[in-house]
Amino acid sequence: MSHVMVVGCGNIGSHLIPHLARLPGIHKVTLVDGQSYERKNLASQDIDAADIGKPKSRVQAARLHRIRPDLRVEAVVDLVENLPHGFLWCDLVLSGLDTKLARMRLGQPVWRLGKVPWIDAGVEPSGRLARINAYLPGEDCPCYECAWSDQEYLALETVYPCDAGGECSKPTNAPSGLGALAAGLQIIAAQNCLEGHWDRVPFGRQVLIDGMHHKCYQTSYRRNPHCRFDHEIWEIEKLECRPEEMTLQDALGRGCSGQPNEESWLRIDGRPFVKRLTCTKCGHAKHGLRLRESLGRRAKQCPICGGAMLASGWDLTEKLTAHLPRRILSQSLASLGLRNGEVFTIGSPECERHFEITVTRGDPEIGSKNKLCGEKDLR
Repeated sequence: MSHVMVVGCGNIGSHLIPHLARLPGIHKVTLVDGQSYERKNLASQDIDAADIGKPKSRVQAARLHRIRPDLRVEAVVDLVENLPHGFLWCDLVLSGLDTKLARMRLGQPVWRLGKVPWIDAGVEPSGRLARINAYLPGEDCPCYECAWSDQEYLALETVYPCDAGGECSKPTNAPSGLGALAAGLQIIAAQNCLEGHWDRVPFGRQVLIDGMHHKCYQTSYRRNPHCRFDHEIWEIEKLECRPEEMTLQDALGRGCSGQPNEESWLRIDGRPFVKRLTCTKCGHAKHGLRLRESLGRRAKQCPICGGAMLASGWDLTEKLTAHLPRRILSQSLASLGLRNGEVFTIGSPECERHFEITVTRGDPEIGSKNKLCGEKDLR
């Protein structure tokens, strides 16, 4: 029995999700989306008027239950890039996202896990194009970024200053039928994958349908030796404790030597820690130390004028080292923003070890709940 995760419940996802309830062999579906349905979505997504104003993932979760009551469904109201990387453990990831940045921030941790296939779908409405790309981590296999040029990375850097957020998610205005076409391609590939027919899944390839001219194209991709992503698949050790139960100093002691030393450090791949937030309106500053993705709304809002609180490049750090003050080393991992399912690396000049915090996950709203915890650390 398989566990499938769907990231994005919009133009493509809303058409895709009902088919999952009808696929044999699936016992659990996790839905991830941080947005709610709007009235304009009625024209492009498979919803009705009663769904307007409701979180997308919860609407689709209820729909799955109506189709198949015995199916386990978990609805997460959050962006996938905010979730702990260990949350992505499943048998298959299906995505329909709006931006390259969101896909990059999904593709990298999925690759690190090593055993999770990913089928991504997209549309281009002006040309009536629908496509899927499939990725499977492995030696010489291409990742999502292998097809990128330096200009594409530069475009991301231009629209992603400091921690102001990623690319602005712009509506594609894709017609409903185009989203349904992409979802159809995706669900067929998903069924082949779940049934073990790996040769029928377009791993390392793109399948594109030109709906305007009724043509189909298939493109193969190769591992790019100049890709900026290192393509490392990690051996992740399970750490069976709650983040409240382990201090930073204890974590640093999990390195190769078995005890903390002056050269030990802790890092979370692609996720910096915030040392200070500054209001863009009045200049008020909040000091502290917390994982950026775990900051909630209150932490990002100025208590003086209500303006947005942002961290500049100088206010971010990629690593927490053994040179930090004792009061910080004695803090729990939870107080620093690490959550259940977080994957972190303990490193030194000798080696690196990767750990996942694993405790029983039973809260169906883990995304939104984790996003709000610990706001007291950066007031």
